[in-house]
Amino acid sequence: MAEQPAAEPAEQPEVVDAHVVVLEPQSSTQLAQQTATQAALVAAGGFAVGAVTVAALKHHRSMKAAKRSRKALGQVVGSRRFLVDVHLLKGD
Repeated sequence: MAEQPAAEPAEQPEVVDAHVVVLEPQSSTQLAQQTATQAALVAAGGFAVGAVTVAALKHHRSMKAAKRSRKALGQVVGSRRFLVDVHLLKGD
């Protein structure tokens, strides 16, 4: 007769120390308000990211245009920028 393998001892179940947390049910108005708040935050974040992206693209394009115009002028030795305000006055 064939020998049967010895039975392995059963593993002991793992003991977990846990605390029970009872959640209070939320009303539908609280849930709707939380959802609306979250949607508004996501929309505001999306708008901010879009605005930053547009500003970065405009800056990049203006830098490319400035570099292109500098090449067309030749070698630039110095550069000054001035803010000019022009008023047309009516004479008597």
